[in-house]
Amino acid sequence: MATEGKGPHSSLARDRRIYLTERGAVLIAALLMLLILTLIGISAVSTTTYETNIAGNERLYNRSFYAADAGIDYFYATNNSYISVPNSTGTFDSAGLGLNLNGDQFVVNWEKLSVDFGPPLTVQFRVRSQGTSPSLPTAGLVRIEAVIDGRDGDSTTIDPQGGNT
Repeated sequence: MATEGKGPHSSLARDRRIYLTERGAVLIAALLMLLILTLIGISAVSTTTYETNIAGNERLYNRSFYAADAGIDYFYATNNSYISVPNSTGTFDSAGLGLNLNGDQFVVNWEKLSVDFGPPLTVQFRVRSQGTSPSLPTAGLVRIEAVIDGRDGDSTTIDPQGGNT
């Protein structure tokens, strides 16, 4: 039978002995759990920041790529005007042409590779387009190269197998 007094066998003394033998085990377990949760939180924030940077860089690359592609498309659409140019090389850019690409730009360098006097007159061009997308704190830059055949629309001939070429 337990006594309620102050003796060595009382319930208060027994409770006190239990508390003294614990020696902060719960505190250590709580601190370890807090440390683990802190590391998981830091990892999640780090991963989110990294993924955000990747998405921003991909967006910048895509804008630069489409600007460079616009330069190739522009040359392709207007290559008939370069067929009769006596120069074998040339350069133009979107800013000089007055094209608005929402802040993006392209610079196109072209050169004549070969001329077939046909008919029809056919000229093969090597076209290099550089697209830039200025964005702070970095800028995207993409270069594209294409070989384009240009045919003079005014010079047609009759194909021996029928039809115009």
